[in-house]
Amino acid sequence: MSLISYLPTTLFVLSLAGFGMVRINTVITYFQQEEYDSSRFLGAVMRVRLYDVLATLGLIALLIANALLDLGAYAWLIAAVLLGLIALRERGYTYKKKLVATERLRRIRWLARGFYILSLGALLLHHFAVFAILQAIPLWIMLANRLLRPMQEKINQGFIDQAVDKLATYRPVTIGITGSFGKTTTKHILAEILESAGPVFYSPGSINTVLGLTRNIREKLQRGHKYFIAEMGAYGIGSIKRLCDFSDPEYAIVTAIGDAHTERFGSIANIAIAKSELVEHVTARGGKAVIPHEILEHAPFKALKDQFPDLVKTVGFSNDADFKVSKAELEDSNWAIELQDRSVPDTPAIHYTLPLLGDHNILNSALSVALTYLISPGTANRIAAFSKDVEQVQHRLQKVDNPGQPLILDDAYNSNEVGFKNAVSVLKKLADQRGGKAILVTPGVAELGLEHDRVHDRLGQHASALCDVIIAINPARIESFVGAIDRDDVSFHTRPSFADARRLISEIASENDVVLYENDLPDILEETRLL
Repeated sequence: MSLISYLPTTLFVLSLAGFGMVRINTVITYFQQEEYDSSRFLGAVMRVRLYDVLATLGLIALLIANALLDLGAYAWLIAAVLLGLIALRERGYTYKKKLVATERLRRIRWLARGFYILSLGALLLHHFAVFAILQAIPLWIMLANRLLRPMQEKINQGFIDQAVDKLATYRPVTIGITGSFGKTTTKHILAEILESAGPVFYSPGSINTVLGLTRNIREKLQRGHKYFIAEMGAYGIGSIKRLCDFSDPEYAIVTAIGDAHTERFGSIANIAIAKSELVEHVTARGGKAVIPHEILEHAPFKALKDQFPDLVKTVGFSNDADFKVSKAELEDSNWAIELQDRSVPDTPAIHYTLPLLGDHNILNSALSVALTYLISPGTANRIAAFSKDVEQVQHRLQKVDNPGQPLILDDAYNSNEVGFKNAVSVLKKLADQRGGKAILVTPGVAELGLEHDRVHDRLGQHASALCDVIIAINPARIESFVGAIDRDDVSFHTRPSFADARRLISEIASENDVVLYENDLPDILEETRLL
């Protein structure tokens, strides 16, 4: 048999190898998004459809054609071209959260590639092994991660130890912030207001894990920083405790307890337990915590308030709150807010202004001002000078105003019912001021678990009462939202993606209109592929 006779088979194997390199890159992108957690990644495999469909169906069709037409060597060549075309298509994929080529990812990717290349040897047993080879790619990634875990844990612990040592050496006053929603916005507000008392270091964006904070501390914390604000995210009970053990906060803010991420926790009761770990840690070491008065309805916070009445301070609109928001009026697009410390009689109220949109930011700012006052009472008369210059937080009800274009409200990072309703109310108010239409574009809210339909029904009713135009993205996932919209009063549209919605807006919107892009998280969490 001449060497030339092996050429079609060789080209097929080479094409299959190249296809695997591309597919590994695609799948590992989602593995990184799931923070290298194999159990969460398995859920993503089914949810996003990270198993092979196109190549498998194409090769099955080719096998049938070969049985009928006896294609011979041409079957291998056609298969090679098929895999090449699919890989070429896949290389053009774009992602909401792009792959970050960290050292850890590179190690996992190279080892997974090695396993994949070795798996091609199964073709020597039977050419039908190609179907197992195509489907096994997620398994090679998880296996590579598992084998590299001991080394990675050692590397991670080394970085964590460096960050802990740096905190111990520089000794900034550490403040932890957690909550079902509002963490990042409150962190930014607090950071700018607390500057009235001294230099502040805080993690950018939504970085809220041990490793994320570790990297920022190692790279950016300076000896001159007087305060360190650590945003703390939770994936279950115990997550906040681990963050507290790492950063040892002296002060705390809990922003809210709500149904965001119920799918992850199972119940709001579990969310309350998880978030209370921050207050529990801070009070155990004699520090102070500031919480919304309304979350005392949750048993863990009520118990902590009863146990530490002088350390756990509540903020809210109620006369029973320790810090009462006694005034909140919108004046020329700025909030004029008055906060009264009711725990100390005859204490002058703190007056300040806030240039951020949304009723929810009244409480977010009041929590920040109250904690600043507790940390440094002498700054009370300087808070107003800092609060008036608080900058808009990117993708959190951010105004984007371009001449000749409708006003854009970018609330892409919102993922809860309260924030959604507040954003729609702001949309209506601004549209009325400009004399234009209130246009809502949304795929709904993610990770609501059993509350999904009930929450979206309420959101649909609220939006229907205030909006002129509603564009539902991927409406099949929010049927209760769609069903709650009054089509007689609202111009209703559906589109499969934000890109399609933007094209529609370019056709129907005028410069006096206001467009709210409300939450793109479902696009990330519930994205699907056809691999």
